Amino acid sequence: MKHWIGIDVSKATLDVALLDEHGKVTAEEQVANTEKGLRSMWKRWTKAFGLAKGECLVCLEPTGHYSHLPLETLVQLEVLTWLAHPTDIIRSIGATRGKNDRIDALRIADYARRFHDKARLVTPDHLRTNKLKQLLTRRRTWCGARPCTTRIRNLNKCMDKSLQTAFTRIDKAQITALGKSIKQIEALITEVIAADAEHQRIYDLLLSIDGVGPVLAAHLLALTEGFLRFKTARELSCHAGCAPFEHSSGSSIRGKTRVSRQAQSTLKYLLHMAAVGVTARKGELQDYWKRKVAEGKHKMSVLNAIRNKLIHRIYAVIDRGTPFVRRTEPVTA
Repeated sequence: MKHWIGIDVSKATLDVALLDEHGKVTAEEQVANTEKGLRSMWKRWTKAFGLAKGECLVCLEPTGHYSHLPLETLVQLEVLTWLAHPTDIIRSIGATRGKNDRIDALRIADYARRFHDKARLVTPDHLRTNKLKQLLTRRRTWCGARPCTTRIRNLNKCMDKSLQTAFTRIDKAQITALGKSIKQIEALITEVIAADAEHQRIYDLLLSIDGVGPVLAAHLLALTEGFLRFKTARELSCHAGCAPFEHSSGSSIRGKTRVSRQAQSTLKYLLHMAAVGVTARKGELQDYWKRKVAEGKHKMSVLNAIRNKLIHRIYAVIDRGTPFVRRTEPVTA
């Protein structure tokens, strides 16, 4: 690589820093967070500094929906682009004092220069799953905004009597409206998945697994980028915060093996609810749950084991390419 570009993304602007092959700052600029702004800057820098698509690596952090447009523009320009994890960048810098967007762009560019061998490049396939992620994010937002029926039954009864009927009517109308919107989002999610034959094939395989419903299956597709991001069940288990790790140091620290707090919270929650669901239905996992609890195992530890079993089943089904088939005999492991 001859050039390294770091972009600090914010709502309205992009702070961009350019380093040469020796790590020297060549240029810095702030442009609007629009397709026109980014394309115009790339055109100017190409003429001024001789940027070449295959000899330049752009690095930026995921900042929710603010980074969607820059990613789409860079992929369209066919520029090598790396969406790096913010925690990796922060830990690579070490102790710092002060912060501003210009300095952050320089730090991101320097991170790309030093750790480019770890880069996982953004592709058009990533953008397709990105669209699915946006839909799932909106669905989660609307589900969280939907008033709970418990509030209607309990909280509204504590209001002034003259307001109880009005509040109940308003809450019920909001529940109905958001319910319709959520169904529309779910229809769009189904359309996006069906538009890609490979994603549809994987989605159908996931739905064959006991405990995996449409929401979890869609999140798995999006977060694993069609099961191209995580090659093994262990990798996904680590990402979801389900993999146990040893906790010991020297002769004084001998902690219990435990899961890491660094986890994709939404995926962990969905896997947890799937694990709870399968323990309530007759089957081998319910038998496993009852047996381990009877042996004195902590319930959360058993649920985590079931989460891992579901992840391994998911990868087994994907690798095999055939739907999940229930066992007829009980599991003894």
